[in-house]
Amino acid sequence: MGLGMDRNTFFDTSSHVKSDSSKKIAKRPGQEIWTEVREHLRGILSEADFVRWIDDLKLVAEDDGKMIIAARDKLSHDRVVADHQRTIQRIWRDHDEARRDIQLVCWKQADARLRTITEDPWAVPAAAEPVPAPAGGGDDGGNGGNIVGAASGAPEMNFETLVTGESNAIAVALAKRIADGLPVGTQMHLIAGLQGTGKTHILHALRHRAVLNSSGATIVYLTAEEFLSAYTDGVKQKDTSALKKRLRAADILLIDDLHRISGKPGTETELFQNIREVIGKGGNVVLAADKTPGELAGFSARMMSELKGATVAEVGLPDGDMRREILQRLAAHIELENPGFVLDGDLVDRIQTGIRGPGRELTGAIWNLYTEAAFGAMKPTLEMVERVIRRMEGEVRTPSIDLVKKAAMKVFNVSKVDLESPCKARTVVYPRQVAMYLCREQTKKSLPQIGRAFGRRDHTTVLYAHRKITRLIPKDSEVAADVAKVVAAIQDLLAGGAQ
Repeated sequence: MGLGMDRNTFFDTSSHVKSDSSKKIAKRPGQEIWTEVREHLRGILSEADFVRWIDDLKLVAEDDGKMIIAARDKLSHDRVVADHQRTIQRIWRDHDEARRDIQLVCWKQADARLRTITEDPWAVPAAAEPVPAPAGGGDDGGNGGNIVGAASGAPEMNFETLVTGESNAIAVALAKRIADGLPVGTQMHLIAGLQGTGKTHILHALRHRAVLNSSGATIVYLTAEEFLSAYTDGVKQKDTSALKKRLRAADILLIDDLHRISGKPGTETELFQNIREVIGKGGNVVLAADKTPGELAGFSARMMSELKGATVAEVGLPDGDMRREILQRLAAHIELENPGFVLDGDLVDRIQTGIRGPGRELTGAIWNLYTEAAFGAMKPTLEMVERVIRRMEGEVRTPSIDLVKKAAMKVFNVSKVDLESPCKARTVVYPRQVAMYLCREQTKKSLPQIGRAFGRRDHTTVLYAHRKITRLIPKDSEVAADVAKVVAAIQDLLAGGAQ
């Protein structure tokens, strides 16, 4: 960018360093204007767009009268340039008396001089001294509390390390608003999604942000198992007052894995009473479960009513871009301490295609590869990756066409007759196309063989279905999630001995 240090102002994450050059126009601080611009953008964009593309942008410098705004990576940069740059420029000028131009840069490809003078705006400051968590619980008072640390070498669970995309944007936006003390409509909230999709990360990120933002607020985090254990111990001692006192002191109460206490009426009653107490004094309660209220079972009518009155945000399976970013971020984090641990694009792609599960399994693959590479001392190879995939996924068994059809019938609630019928209703055509796609991907059968198994259809119908689903998977998170569900159902059937 040709940055001249004597003519520019540079910003880092907490302050900015001003140059000694003469000022021709009285200007307000850039960060102050950027805060106003962000709030303006939040008001005119959808919450999903704001969270996915705008919220992570950073104002990093002023260069020759231009305000330099950085995106974390090329994907974000290109999307913002294509869809939002003109809007950001217009709004910036509306708020900036000096009417300066903006320039968007990709931080990963930023000018070396800018990187030298301006620190990484996404770097997470190291905590001076972590405060240990109280025994038996997760209370975080306003004095700092216990933030999830990286003692294991894993990144902290905060919003900076959370990969955000279409599948979790609403849940992330909800969590941030709660952490910032902004209105969200209700005081009871449920984040729902399959295991391994990042619900716990979102809760810890909310906790982290709330602790940093608050002055004197009490944030309490417990898993359902921890709550159950504490309640059981209290019942044995005929005194649950300590548990009540801890939970009811919360300004924000976070309960993870709610579904684990379904079917336990005594435990549920205790939790319900504590939830009502927190809400009654103006606090927020955020629960995480593997299903939405309409799908949860084993709870009383009053608890179900409470859950159905909550704000519900679903977390889905990550799309292709998110999966790749999850792998790349964790690998880069490990590389900071282990320079030899470098994953090239081919290895990332192989892990992404080889590991079929959600984000948790992707990160597990990276940590297994780290171990395979002598704890980062060796450069990862394709042979190492293949060993990790084989250990995690097992030897690949080839399903039959009938097994794929059974899996699709289970996921989409359609019949074998539907899949083989000439019906052209979308509720039948879509499951049929997914099934055809997976038959082509996972069985060794030819297009004509697959076509005959689906009501004696021509091979061109199978080819069309395969191409269509292949095209949609990286673009449409719902399609990707549906395919992943059918794949999981296939694996379950194979594990049960089906062929």
